[in-house]
Amino acid sequence: MGPVEIAELIRSGAVARRVSLTPDLRAGEWNTLFECEGAGVITHIWFTFPTGDKDLGRRNLLRMRWDGEESPSVESPLSDFFGLPFGFTGAEFKISSEYIVVAPNNGLNCYFPMPFARKARIEIFPEQIESGGGFYFQADHYKFPGSLPPQYREQRFHAQWRFENPAENYGRNYLFLDATGKGALVGATFGVEMNQPQPDSWYHGGGDSVFIDGEDAPSVLHGIGAEDFFGHSWGTKEFQSRYIGTTYEGKDLYGHLQRIALYRFFAPDAIPFRRSIRCVLGALANSYSSVAYWYQAEPHRAFFRAPTADRRMHATKAPYGTYDVEDAGQIEWKLLAPFKIDKANPFSKARPLEKKETGKEHATYELDEPATLPGGNKIAVKWRPQHAHHGFVDFHYVARPATKYIRLQTGVVGYAVACVKSDAEREARMFVGFDDEIFVRVNDKEAFHGGNAEGFEERAFTARLRKGANRILVKLSNYPNTTWRLWAFSFRIER
Repeated sequence: MGPVEIAELIRSGAVARRVSLTPDLRAGEWNTLFECEGAGVITHIWFTFPTGDKDLGRRNLLRMRWDGEESPSVESPLSDFFGLPFGFTGAEFKISSEYIVVAPNNGLNCYFPMPFARKARIEIFPEQIESGGGFYFQADHYKFPGSLPPQYREQRFHAQWRFENPAENYGRNYLFLDATGKGALVGATFGVEMNQPQPDSWYHGGGDSVFIDGEDAPSVLHGIGAEDFFGHSWGTKEFQSRYIGTTYEGKDLYGHLQRIALYRFFAPDAIPFRRSIRCVLGALANSYSSVAYWYQAEPHRAFFRAPTADRRMHATKAPYGTYDVEDAGQIEWKLLAPFKIDKANPFSKARPLEKKETGKEHATYELDEPATLPGGNKIAVKWRPQHAHHGFVDFHYVARPATKYIRLQTGVVGYAVACVKSDAEREARMFVGFDDEIFVRVNDKEAFHGGNAEGFEERAFTARLRKGANRILVKLSNYPNTTWRLWAFSFRIER
């Protein structure tokens, strides 16, 4: 906080307060650690418990609520909230970053500002009580005599833990944030545990994809490799800084990477969103856990519900969707990809399925290189379903070969088909976001054909909808460009 911010704080009439206690925790119920009426902002939270209490941090669920909301804005196992996955404590490693600090002997510190206009509550649900060495909590905050200062009035702090074990091997990437509303992503911490046998490193699962505002003015941030998302290159090594770091690398008896913990905070480069944000990271068939940190205007939408302690331990099985809360009302697409684009098969080549598919179309796509894993240079091309999360569809979910290192395909085309219902026959304004070359067919007619090599952009067109069911077909190419092999589109119809 600089001199200007301090001067504004003094002018606001803020009063510094602290809650400091050794709570008598009751297992199997919610225990209130902090409750404050009126306007204020929490500036620092500190916990500690003995480092010998292994798994306590994962078995104690932390929640925070602002302004009397029913759904918590923060939900995470205690240790994971502070960047300690796997049920670890500060005995395994320390963290020295801008917002999360794990000091020696398990001093768990958080410096994210957490404003509230009317009320704040911090609760913990213990399913394992400490061993008698002590459990301590402290919260530093300001109280304001009137309303919140302008910079705090709209946005509320949020954090959500999620885990998946195993992630899909060569398909859907690992989801770490799925939010609806207006706000900004400010950070994420991760823990990845290798499931053996695993022929590839965790970071060769691919880069990050951040899908923003699909329902309105969509944009996509697309990365290269998972280690690159954390600011590393050519793999990882233990390293820490204010905003990026690999805090822990655990190896097996043969020197192979077994567990890794990382963080990235977006303070100078926070990612704003107006309507929605969905963030995924390249994954292989390993165990993943994460906490996403973001600010947004209320109300928020829950996208994950933490299970009971026994079902959230790091070795527990939890495939994609086990505890996820899906956003309702998304268009259901069927995807068929990839097909090669070459002289014999240009993008303009029309296949019979473009007018009408049978549902039985199939083919085999083969890479122009030797297989590095069994069957890894071939993809079975058949229709596969995919929800349009916030309007976005990603072909890499169905067209990613099982090869060592990143092999996202270019010089290819894919098809997506959906059925959209209309209450009446009408001329409809439609919007499609894409890069490269795209073709859209609505029922019996070509509705849009365009190209774009300078990044992801949205275009508008008009097409006639019938009363009842309407067939929408999207044909999209993928080439290397400024979005590094992004192969996705967004689609919406103006109501």
